[in-house]
Order: sequence, then structure tokens, then C-alpha cells
Amino acid sequence: MPIIRDDRFEAGDWLKQFDLSSRHAFFDERVVDFLHELSRRLMKDNDARHYPDLVTFAYFCRKANLRTLLQQYRDAGYRSGWGTVAHIAPSNIPVNFAFSLVFGMLSGNSNIVRMPSKAFPQNDIFLRAFDGAAASERFRSIAVGNVFIQTVRGSDKLKEIVAAVDGLTVWGGDATVAEFRALPKKPRSVELYFPDRTSSAAIDASAYSALEAEQKTKLARDFFNDTYLVDQNACSSPSLIFWLGEPAAIAKAKVDFWHHLDEELHRQDFHLDTVARLDKFLDLMDAIRTTGGILALKRYSPDIWCIGQPLPKEARLRFGQFAEIEVQAPSDIAAFLRPQEQTLTYFGLQPQALFLALQSGSANHAIDRIVPIGKALDINPFWDGKDILSLLSRRVEIVEGRENAAISAMALASSKS
Repeated sequence: MPIIRDDRFEAGDWLKQFDLSSRHAFFDERVVDFLHELSRRLMKDNDARHYPDLVTFAYFCRKANLRTLLQQYRDAGYRSGWGTVAHIAPSNIPVNFAFSLVFGMLSGNSNIVRMPSKAFPQNDIFLRAFDGAAASERFRSIAVGNVFIQTVRGSDKLKEIVAAVDGLTVWGGDATVAEFRALPKKPRSVELYFPDRTSSAAIDASAYSALEAEQKTKLARDFFNDTYLVDQNACSSPSLIFWLGEPAAIAKAKVDFWHHLDEELHRQDFHLDTVARLDKFLDLMDAIRTTGGILALKRYSPDIWCIGQPLPKEARLRFGQFAEIEVQAPSDIAAFLRPQEQTLTYFGLQPQALFLALQSGSANHAIDRIVPIGKALDINPFWDGKDILSLLSRRVEIVEGRENAAISAMALASSKS
């Protein structure tokens, strides 16, 4: 289906033609079948295979995975969508909009999705597969119940949509969140916000050094997918690297790790455009300004810059810049985690042990995810500590009175006699 663009529709007229009521149940079988067909089309698409984030999305939409996910909602039969949910996708992260859409669909809602303003090949591939699956008459209700739009920032037409829908999901920076919080909405509108967050990685130096060359290459590729694939713009992309172990082991592991990552950058033919390179320098200068002093910067390659000291919590690093901190034990990590910390990716460590170690500090109030390196961008319905599917659906409460309970008990006893 074509994207409805800001300069080609009048929001009022267009919105009047869109049925804002929800069309499907919570985890509706037709929705699950559609997503499975979408997954099948993406996995068969030769272009899609070049994008790990798109492949991850396709695997998430498999029917077997969705049925496993459904098992976590024992009250599914009492849930339904709110109506129509508007989704505001981040401008600089591909595929995020697709996950947000799926969460809205599985919750039983119709959906209006504002696409990223930046063009990504993944998004074109997704829309091609979506249109192909939605062309079936069986999925007509999905084709007419989900719309993709593009608008300029501050669009009056978008404001009109936000005021008309039953729910709003906003993925973006703090400024974007503040902007949408202030907009007029229905009194019962459900609102989910995912503001600026930061993330880190933890690597056990000895465990890394024990890897074979092929395993180090794979880990470098996984780290690349977590970071360089999205220029570290994703809230779950690490900018802070914790090295665990003795100083000599860490020194050896560092050189080897960044060397393998540099090789991966060459394999991926990674290049920053001019604007990104300027932003990279600006991020670095801002970090120097916030420290009020000199940074210990080490360049492992033109595209790998590492700062060997803790930075102020507000410092932002992107485009292949990382701060490195050496610690001896997982419990030492807690003191360095930032208030808005979201994801901790790891290698060579036990996630449950990491979780328990972080409970010793205040990190348990900040961190939401502990996942292996390579899984930072794997969005799921439990994000930023929120159960998205529960929040995007309404649950009907049924309380049985004493008289009805007695009648039900008598009827049950009679049926057994």
C-alpha cells in the first residue's frame, strides 16, 4: 500500500474515512496467520537477507514464536484492543516502526504508523512484503485497518490524528516525548513513551582470549550489528564497554577485540558520511567540555575511537566511539551505570549472575535488559520495563457474586451425580 504523505492528504478528510474501531481480538488467529505469511515472504526475499534487523523481525513474526509468546498471557481471552493506536517511529532507526506495528496488531488494535523520515532499504523491503501478504482477500481487514504515513515535524495533520486515536506509542528522544505528551488527546487515550536511553556492554577478558579466531570474528560481527549498523543511535546500542578481569588480560583482549572489529568494518565496507563524521567530532568535543579536562583517547582505527575513562552521565557517544572502563567483578559495574541505562549486553558472563551482582547497587532501578552481544537491537514486547501488549490492550474483569457462585456449585454437583 502507498505511504500517505503529509503533502498529499488532508488529515480531517482522510481520517473520517478510516474506521477507528479495532477489528481483531488479542492475538487474533487471522493476525497471527498474516504475520506468519509476512515472515515467510521476508525470509524468501533475497534483499532482506542482507539486513540482520529485518531477518530478526521475520523470525519474531513466525507463528511458532507468536504462539510461545501468547502462553505468557493467561488472561488473553479477556483482552481486546482499545481501538486505533498511532505509532511514532524514530527517524533514524529502521524496522523499529515494524515492531511497534506488530505489537499494536497483536494487542487487537488498528494502527496508524508514522514512518521514519530517513529512507532505509529495509523499510522498502518490509512494505513490499506487507503489501504482498495483505493482497489476499483473507487479510483484507488487515489491509484496511493499518495505514502508513509520513509527516513533517510538528505537522498539524499529525496532531489531528493523535487527538482522534485511542492510543499513542512514541519512540524517540526526550524532546519528541515532551512534544507528544503535550498534545490534546482523548480522555481515555493510552500513552506509551520510550524516551532517550543509554546502554553498555560487559566482556570477560579471559573468556574472550580463550576464543578461536572464527569465534572472535563472529563476536565482532555481532558487536557490529549492535552498534555500527545503526550508528549507535539505538537506545540499546552500547557506548560504554566494561572489561572484566586482571589488567594484563584486559590489555591483551582489548587489542585483539578491536582488531577483529576493524576487520569486520572492512568486510562490511563501512564508511561514515560527511555529516556523521562532523557529528562524531562534535560528540567528542562535547564530551571534553563536560569533563572540563583532557580525554584519554585511543584510536584503534579511523572508525574505532575509545576513551579510557568514565564520562559524565550526560555525555553522548556515537559513530564508533566508546568509553572503556576496567573492573574486576560484575558488582563493580553498578557504580558506573547511568540513570537512564537500558540494556547491558554481555560476553563470557552469566546473565543471572550479572543481574544478582547489579542488585547490590542502584542499577536494579535503571537497567531493563541483560542480553548477549548481538541481541541489543532485538526488540520484544517487554521493553523499557513495560509489557507493551498488556498496556495496548484492555482487560475485562469478571467477578462472580456469592449467589451465582452457589448456583454454579450446585449445577456442578448435579452434573456429577
